Amino acid sequence: MNGYQFAHTQTYSLKGNKVNRSVKDVLGENSRQIGQANHVENVKPPVIRFGVDPMELLPIIEQRIADAKANLKGTGKRIQSNTHVMEGSVFSHPYTVDELRNDKDAQKKYVAWRNDMIKYAINDANSRGLETLSVVEHLDESHPHIHVLNIVKPSDDNPRLDAKNCHAGHRASKLSQANGDNPKQQMAEYRSAMKKWQDDIWENVSAKHGLTRIGPRKRRLTRSEWSKQKEGAQQLQQSIEYKQSIDNELKDVQQVRDENTLLKADVTNLQNDLNALRVEYSDLEQRSKAEYDDLRDRANAVIQEKDKLIEELTPTTPAFRPR
Repeated sequence: MNGYQFAHTQTYSLKGNKVNRSVKDVLGENSRQIGQANHVENVKPPVIRFGVDPMELLPIIEQRIADAKANLKGTGKRIQSNTHVMEGSVFSHPYTVDELRNDKDAQKKYVAWRNDMIKYAINDANSRGLETLSVVEHLDESHPHIHVLNIVKPSDDNPRLDAKNCHAGHRASKLSQANGDNPKQQMAEYRSAMKKWQDDIWENVSAKHGLTRIGPRKRRLTRSEWSKQKEGAQQLQQSIEYKQSIDNELKDVQQVRDENTLLKADVTNLQNDLNALRVEYSDLEQRSKAEYDDLRDRANAVIQEKDKLIEELTPTTPAFRPR
């Protein structure tokens, strides 16, 4: 089965409003706190895939706000209750929970997508000045999905811990406003930035797992056209997997080549060491022979001197002459 990607990201404040939920509400829903997930028929505890339980983020956020407020004293800058201090993203897979429960191949594909998605989401958040503190998986709704919860990393560039300054769409809209664009142009920049955010997810994760960028309804595709789109996505996935296998084989070949180069270098070094030992042995042998010859000559000289001394000290016996 192939389908389309679903990704959504949003920022939240401690206070919340009629349009946007508060940080506490979002954390409670993600943590499956009583009364916070009324849209779920059979509530099950979340599976923590990274970091801590969502409810543990609240005191962390409050402490960071307190620290930031202390640093902002005298600067004229403030962190208010409606300042957006957290970003929450959700990524869903087209498989249903029932399909995962009954199909091992579907489970394998889903887990591969989930792991890649978590890794990408954490790196993406970090590149935008955010720190991921919690990633939870929900398997109690129709489709399996993950929630990624990020808070702002303290920095001189963002002393108010404003999560909107790290959000691709809000950041683009704010820059457009600073350039003097009208609200319509600002919204166009917001949508363009979010489209790129979606495109990046598709290029880095979804395409590798056979998902299309956009679903059939949004593009008003017929059943036949949608079927062709899914087949195309599956073929693209197979092409990416084939290219990856070729790349892996090339890496293996290069690794063997590198190892052979190192082995050749080791052989050359050993040969040089052996030649050096041979030269050293030859020199030692020559020095030993010279020292042996010198000792032998000196010993012979001493022996000759001793023999001569003995001869001098030995009395001579007169020759016998009969009378």
